[in-house]
Amino acid sequence: MEKLKVLLIGAGGVGIYFCGRLAQGGEAEVNVVARSEYEVAVKNGYQVQSVAGDFSFHPDRVLRSAEECPGEVDYIILATKVLPEVDPVALLRPALERSPHGVIVLIQNGVEIEEPIRAAFPDRELISTIAYVGVSRPAPGRVHHFGSGTLRMGVYPSGISAAARRLAAAFEKGGIVRCELCEDIRQVRWCKLLWNLAFNPVSVLAGGVDTRQMVEDPELENLCRNLMEEVIMTARSCGISLKEEDAVNTMEYTRRFPAYRTSMLQDFEAGRPLEVEAILGNPVRLARQHRVEIPRMESCYALLRALNSHRNGLS
Repeated sequence: MEKLKVLLIGAGGVGIYFCGRLAQGGEAEVNVVARSEYEVAVKNGYQVQSVAGDFSFHPDRVLRSAEECPGEVDYIILATKVLPEVDPVALLRPALERSPHGVIVLIQNGVEIEEPIRAAFPDRELISTIAYVGVSRPAPGRVHHFGSGTLRMGVYPSGISAAARRLAAAFEKGGIVRCELCEDIRQVRWCKLLWNLAFNPVSVLAGGVDTRQMVEDPELENLCRNLMEEVIMTARSCGISLKEEDAVNTMEYTRRFPAYRTSMLQDFEAGRPLEVEAILGNPVRLARQHRVEIPRMESCYALLRALNSHRNGLS
């Protein structure tokens, strides 16, 4: 069978780790848009230090932009941060114009992030994917993977397609822990938000604490649990069935996970913009729309939004 042709837009830790594994499986030709690290990636590729086995990832092509993609691809994987100043439609459009049958794949955080892309490209298959992984970028061209490493994916808004099955199989052949196909990917996104909305903001607002410190400090653990309760109430108001058991499982998962400085904390410490709107703003607006009381979510959102704006000169 002919190799899958893949274009990765968003060469951060998550995108490089998973697409590097995809390339390791031998069933995919992986091209990477690497703007800030272009020279390093061309010369040395990416070196991945992983609890699942170290490897080097040398993309088939390293590009400065999607416009440089030389031909059609089967999958365009968008793994950028979800930020107001990053236009996903503009990033995807050049690649989609060159690939009339290309499938869009999102590997991103947050809820309600698919609709702008679906509206712009209504005739394209859209596979929404959630990553469960601990990664960092210690230096240009280097990725450190130190925990988990699974994906959950499904067609947005629901269903499982042949394209999703083929991509999932290629990921698993590359050596990731598991790529689970899901009929209801919206429900999965809200379940992941239990973790993201609790641990990401608290890690920053508590002064730079890791996940181990959050689950072992009674006050911080209680705050995280209460934030999860508000996520559950908001999800239910949107017709998404989350259970108390989901919050318990999320907390236990975090207890077993190595001490991890969340992606939001890593961004904060590096002076990068934070994913405030995707992780906090969108669910806060939905809760207000459905008249759900979410005092802790609103407090975290107000504080983190102000902090992010002040540090990055945003209005």
